[in-house]
Amino acid sequence: MIRSCRFIAAAALLLVMPTVSSALGISIVNVSSTGASTSFLENGDEITFDLRLENSTNEPLNGLDIIVSGFDTPGLTAAISSGLQLVGGQVATSAFNSIYLPGVPNVNGLENQVTAPQQVWTLNLFDPQETRTSLFAGVNLTSVTGDGSQDNGIGGGQTGLGDLHFRVTYRLVVAGPGPSQNLLLDFGTNPALFAGAIGPSGEIIPFQNATFALTVVPEPGTALLMGLGLAGLAARRR
Repeated sequence: MIRSCRFIAAAALLLVMPTVSSALGISIVNVSSTGASTSFLENGDEITFDLRLENSTNEPLNGLDIIVSGFDTPGLTAAISSGLQLVGGQVATSAFNSIYLPGVPNVNGLENQVTAPQQVWTLNLFDPQETRTSLFAGVNLTSVTGDGSQDNGIGGGQTGLGDLHFRVTYRLVVAGPGPSQNLLLDFGTNPALFAGAIGPSGEIIPFQNATFALTVVPEPGTALLMGLGLAGLAARRR
């Protein structure tokens, strides 16, 4: 609640303060799938995203929230309309630290309050919010700088040497037949969902999100399969 109020206050400042330019953002390092493709998921397929934070201009940060959105539409229930469900993953304990010691927790970084990727959803009858995944929720009262390359990654190594800040996995789970859906997953900040990058004066720092286009294909219904079978048989007889 304190963090949400802090971000709301920072968002209010955005109305009277100009945002500053930055190269703060997130990149998709790798995408893998248990199915035949990373662009098309069928029922039961899992897809995993490897992610890394970047801050090439060393913007000072006091707060940062990273989420994944775009896999569900706003609604009044917790049902995931797309069928894409969070399985799990890993997150770094902190980020943008200027000191790296192998096997030692980061020092002077933004400490992550999220210990693993977490699904976030709150019932709101007046302003329905979409389901999203929280990867990072870091707050520090002192300005933290660094380009992210010296952070301890999720594998225990240095992120600048190839380790990652986040890994998150989703599985397509659909109960029955339905239309295919084209999704645009969004990785990064989203002020509308109270996720942003906050500077030392409470200003909101621009953040470069990463996106990934994905098509989810539910299992065809029995009637459809039978129809396709009959059509194929008729074509064969011709």
